Amino acid sequence: MMRRKRFQRGSLKPRKRNGRSYWYAQWREDRQCRSKEFGLCSQMSKGEAEAALAAILQPINANAGLRVRPIHTFQQFVEAIYLPVFREKWKISTGMTEESRLHVHLVMSLGQRLMHDITRKELQCLLDTKSKDLARSGVDHLRFRIRSIFELALSEGVVDRNPATALYTPKQCRPSRERFILTPQQAFQMSEVLDPREKLIARLATWEGMRPGEILGLQVDDVGPECVSVQRRVYKGNIDSPKTRRSIRQVAMTNGTIALLNAWMENLRNRQPGAWLFPSERLTTPLGRDNVWRRNMLLKLKKAGLEWATFQVMRRTFATRSKQVGIDPHTRCAQMGNTVDVSENEYAVSQLEDKLAAVRKMEHTIVH
Repeated sequence: MMRRKRFQRGSLKPRKRNGRSYWYAQWREDRQCRSKEFGLCSQMSKGEAEAALAAILQPINANAGLRVRPIHTFQQFVEAIYLPVFREKWKISTGMTEESRLHVHLVMSLGQRLMHDITRKELQCLLDTKSKDLARSGVDHLRFRIRSIFELALSEGVVDRNPATALYTPKQCRPSRERFILTPQQAFQMSEVLDPREKLIARLATWEGMRPGEILGLQVDDVGPECVSVQRRVYKGNIDSPKTRRSIRQVAMTNGTIALLNAWMENLRNRQPGAWLFPSERLTTPLGRDNVWRRNMLLKLKKAGLEWATFQVMRRTFATRSKQVGIDPHTRCAQMGNTVDVSENEYAVSQLEDKLAAVRKMEHTIVH
């Protein structure tokens, strides 16, 4: 009677040789004892050594007709499986942001841990630690990304359960930054201190609610008499399609912006179709957001005490002020190129005067 084949996990332990500790692995193959010395313990984590041993044992267990679970460290799984899958889904800008966040906050902490050894408690402790340095939105992003990673790992058979299912964002996170908006006086003051090109860029962000990448992605033939057509955007030097399907739109312009734009167009060196509305010095490429902000806007705004008035503040100002004057949510989000939920919850800020007007209107209606 033949002996039943058993699943092998092998043995791994540190062993000293010549005064230095090495990872020493043992297993059985063809009824013989086998062994191998991996790298120095000081240069190779236990997770890496376990993954190396698992790679040796995988074909042995498979040839014995045993079901073999793929063995990966967190870093190996992210780089070999997760990122290749999601790069196909992400836009370039999303990929740049998400990959950086993933490596800095997750891979650096969990990289050498074996996927099937990572526990819910360990992941929750990581989120608790991150909550001391990140605002709630940042921790929410990490929680979502961890869940996504383990959902794919579960579908790939790398883990047999998802330890991230019950994760939650800790109550105590670093306080979020105050959500500033520009007063009408500050918006006009901004226009006074900026040069014509930057004044137009700021105007499109503040009065039309456009994203900076959409503004810098405009070409001459995107400009109409009363609107501009958003067909592309620029992000960190990459020319890409707009952020979402809703972002492809016609943006209506205020009279003040139309006047500034017409004046700018008259002095534009290249007004041929396909030419950039805001070209760089080379004329063949568009301006970069970070460059125009640091070199041409920040110092001038700082002198006026408006260095906090970033592009995000400008866009939030549009969402808030347009809500105050009674523009309906669907029109506002169509102008901004996002959903009503994002426009209402992420950009529009309820001012105290709005709340006072609301409760006094309710009181007047009920009492009278």
